[in-house]
Amino acid sequence: VNDLLRNLYSNLYKIASTIKGHTNDYYEENLNEIKKWGGIYLKYWLYDQVIKNNIDDSNIKKFFQGLRNHIEPKIKVKYDNYVKINNLTLSEMKSIKKLYALYTIFYGNANNSDSCIGDQCKYIDYFGEGLDEFINSINRCSSDLSTSNYCNEFNEFIDICKDKDLNAGISIYDEPTQSTADTKEKYLLSVEKYQTKSLYIYLKDEKLLNFVKTSHFIRTKNSTTIAATS
Repeated sequence: VNDLLRNLYSNLYKIASTIKGHTNDYYEENLNEIKKWGGIYLKYWLYDQVIKNNIDDSNIKKFFQGLRNHIEPKIKVKYDNYVKINNLTLSEMKSIKKLYALYTIFYGNANNSDSCIGDQCKYIDYFGEGLDEFINSINRCSSDLSTSNYCNEFNEFIDICKDKDLNAGISIYDEPTQSTADTKEKYLLSVEKYQTKSLYIYLKDEKLLNFVKTSHFIRTKNSTTIAATS
């Protein structure tokens, strides 16, 4: 846990100083990408480290105590824009990691659906697991648990998906806007009821959308939320 805290402190500091514009020494070739994606990369890295190193919930609790008591006080003195990390359990970290994988798979101009032949696809399992987790999280956080740390993290994920400047493979809108320039070359996947609003979920890859509709890999396949037309 101590090694993870030290590495987290280093990464938090590097990302915060880069976003603040104090230096570009750490990510000189990827400066703009870090400014946009630094928080996502950091959390994905953190959750991946916890999972790969088999850190259990008791040690995760110690980790967050160290984060709150020692690391955050040092960081916030200089950078109030540092990446905030919610207290999560091991199970919750696994779930959120799947969501971030779902978001980043089709980032930028990568056309990863070209790797799909029939039911074989290098990325489709990750995408399917992430989409399942997204639907499960909507159901979970529409209940009385909506103020939990997990749901706070999930709401942050939704806000990221609504950011039009990030050009990710999945986008979320509060209203159907597929006829506008905002959703040009984006394809409606589903409409999900979340709390008091409807979320319109778009993919930027038409081949992937068609694959989703004809595949078995997501539990939502037979759901009425999958868009009938796009």
